[in-house]
Amino acid sequence: MNYQDLLHSPLIPSRLVSLIEKASRNTAPLLIQGEEGTGKELIAKIIHHTGNWKPYPFYKLDCKFLSDDALHAQLSRSIREINYGSIPGTFFLKGMEHLGKVNQLRLLEILNDGIFLDGSEKRPIQNVRFISSATENIRARVAELKFSEDLYDRLSTLSLSIPPLRERNDEIPAISEHILAEHAKKLKIKKVGISEEALRVLRSYWWPGNLKEFEHVIVRSAILSEGDNLTERDLHFEIENEKDSFLSFLRKAEETKPPPEPRKRSGEEGTVSPTPLFFIELVHRIKNPLVSIKTFTQLLASKFNDPEFREYFYRIVTEDIEKIDSVLDGLLNYIKINTPINKVNTIHSILEETIKKYERRLEEKKIKVYKKFEKDLPETVVHDEQLRYVLDSLVHYAIPSIPPYGSIGFLTKSVFLPKGPGNHLPPLKQNGRYIEVIVAFTGYKKPMEQFENVLGIPTLQREEVIELELRLIREIIHRNHGWMTFDVDEKKPRTFISLKFPIERRRVIYYQPTHP
Repeated sequence: MNYQDLLHSPLIPSRLVSLIEKASRNTAPLLIQGEEGTGKELIAKIIHHTGNWKPYPFYKLDCKFLSDDALHAQLSRSIREINYGSIPGTFFLKGMEHLGKVNQLRLLEILNDGIFLDGSEKRPIQNVRFISSATENIRARVAELKFSEDLYDRLSTLSLSIPPLRERNDEIPAISEHILAEHAKKLKIKKVGISEEALRVLRSYWWPGNLKEFEHVIVRSAILSEGDNLTERDLHFEIENEKDSFLSFLRKAEETKPPPEPRKRSGEEGTVSPTPLFFIELVHRIKNPLVSIKTFTQLLASKFNDPEFREYFYRIVTEDIEKIDSVLDGLLNYIKINTPINKVNTIHSILEETIKKYERRLEEKKIKVYKKFEKDLPETVVHDEQLRYVLDSLVHYAIPSIPPYGSIGFLTKSVFLPKGPGNHLPPLKQNGRYIEVIVAFTGYKKPMEQFENVLGIPTLQREEVIELELRLIREIIHRNHGWMTFDVDEKKPRTFISLKFPIERRRVIYYQPTHP
């Protein structure tokens, strides 16, 4: 590859050529910043291969996809390969914003002290140059204390920023012709020209994937085109029998959008829908990589023995799969945070979870479990964590009391308690709908005798003689305007515990978390 020609090709913004030439004539650390797909790695290679260190190794370390240990191991192998700088070497830190704290310190030690820690041995190092690239704003990460300010200053002795393709509108014709000419050689496709109408379409697009995306579209269109010149109709994506021209996407995007509907408050029916432009870009960003994968796969049979094509295939397909995965993850998260889900079956879910938790202990004592759950049981006003504590504490209380080969049963139902003299309930607990959970188990636990006085101080009021665990459960239920009853049949023997919780009258919704 002739990097000198690449430097002066349309791929490189003309205003950066002078700075790139100056960077290639020295070994000062350089930071290259720009959006995804703008050509940061290409510029790093041009700087190395057009400078005095052209004959020496160029190592790429991908900070985004290598773990801290893997990145350090790769750095160690490369440094040993150049014998700690006896042979000069350039290290390209791709995505330096993803460097972990440990590796930040290791690099700072190399840059500040010329020392590399190889295992437990510190080795002096020289003739090593670092070129870094970043998509994110490193200054912002420094401000958030996520990136070492000292390391940032050392790695950005020189810096250059690559403009996105949408800011290089006038250069699109020259870039198109260059890509067509280069890939006619690489992929053995016919060399074609490009019409003014097609160029107008290409200039109209926002190119979120920048040069990388632009190259995919041009090469794909050249492979699939029939004539000698690419027209606006040739700029299309093809998946099986479906064809959508690139122009149609842009025309749809320019259509007048209806006035937005008023936003609804959280919890109301429906959500704010994304704009048609969002879906247009979404379809484009999924179809584009899929066609790339399909196209290159079809070419494999005749071209796989070509090492250059094989390397190019692996790079393009890997990048496209990652792109699809990223887009679909983002869409899935969008759906999750914009789709309210009705909260249902909470008590039954927590009961099942609790029984599962104690499954081993129940099996060890050969205790049979019986369940009778009311279908479509309403929700309760009691918070999930309080419910979880109450039900967990009840089962934990019951198991030691149940003899081997005993049983425990759970029953749920909704009940209506009308106001009347016969129920003897406080006003807050009358004339309302409740959920009742009954726990019945064989055996009983004899409560501890209460002291008439503690340290000679008489108790003010004698509490109901039940265990402390049950008193704590009762306290939570009372605070939520429910109540608990406790009954023991010593003859059987069997224990019955009834819990009543007020029903939630409102519709309760929740949103799925975007991360597990």
